[in-house]
Amino acid sequence: MNRLCVTAIVVLTLSGPALAQTPENQASAPATTTFPEVTLGVMSFLQYSAELEESDEFNAFDVTRGYINIQARLSNRVRARLTPDVRRVTDATLAESLALRLEYAYLEVDATDAMSIAFGMQETPWLTFEESINRYRAQGFMFSEREELIPGPSDVGASFRTGGGDNLEIHVGVYNGEGHERFEKDKYKSVQGRVTVGPFTADSAASRLRVSGFYSYGKYAADRPRNVAIVMGSYEHPHVVATGQYVFATDNPFVADDIERRGMSFFGEGRQGPTGWAGLGRVDFFDPDTSNDSDSRRRYILGGAHWSQFGRGRVGLVVTWEQLFRVVNSDRLEHRLLAQTHVEF
Repeated sequence: MNRLCVTAIVVLTLSGPALAQTPENQASAPATTTFPEVTLGVMSFLQYSAELEESDEFNAFDVTRGYINIQARLSNRVRARLTPDVRRVTDATLAESLALRLEYAYLEVDATDAMSIAFGMQETPWLTFEESINRYRAQGFMFSEREELIPGPSDVGASFRTGGGDNLEIHVGVYNGEGHERFEKDKYKSVQGRVTVGPFTADSAASRLRVSGFYSYGKYAADRPRNVAIVMGSYEHPHVVATGQYVFATDNPFVADDIERRGMSFFGEGRQGPTGWAGLGRVDFFDPDTSNDSDSRRRYILGGAHWSQFGRGRVGLVVTWEQLFRVVNSDRLEHRLLAQTHVEF
């Protein structure tokens, strides 16, 4: 009995330190992150278009976008992005070619957990936001960019963004106003801002509805305004996405009098989900000069798509039928069939 007691005491004494080192009792070592963390992504839009209105029935394969997206986390609060973009351009001799241009090059810092500040060639408040709801940028430009009211999704400047949830998001910045494809021409800058609110609580059936307002204030010269305002309602559901927007602008690029422009755009998508089959439709109404009763236009886009997910990659196949009419006499100005791919990884 004495030997048994002594043996038990020795075993417990020796095993005590070992038990203290079991995984359940060890203090977990803090995870270390090596900066910078660099990620590389690619997005490309490939297209086949067939003109149905023209007598020569012109058709062509094309690359409408191809960019390499390089993003780096320099620390827990500092990020950088560099994105060259390939687009079709026309030179002074009217010859067309594919050119590589810089679309994004900026530094972003999290000033607080809820607010970030960006400096450089960066996203402006509206177009990238709209593209996050309407995923069919491969089909064509968003409404305000197509009608040349906003010169592209990026510009050089400084901005801050706060919120980011469903209830409130604010994005405000000061930019050159020329877009990423052109250098600044004068001393005037463009002040742009967007506010997005979710007016209903998360437990409401209408919680997926958001209302967004955007305003861009700028000038071509001291007495020539360059102002755009947009009000949009959007609804996002796994099976239904819809937007409706009203655009009004006061513009004076090169004429004696200010031009008042007005427009409306409605977009809808019914889908199986983020992946699978989808149907889409869009209707645009645009009056480029409210003082001219004969220049209003309406555009119809109707089609279908299939989306696939491959890990972090996404592939969309989109086929659409598009027509443009002059409102005053219903004269058809454009008529085309488009087949496009959206490849992203």
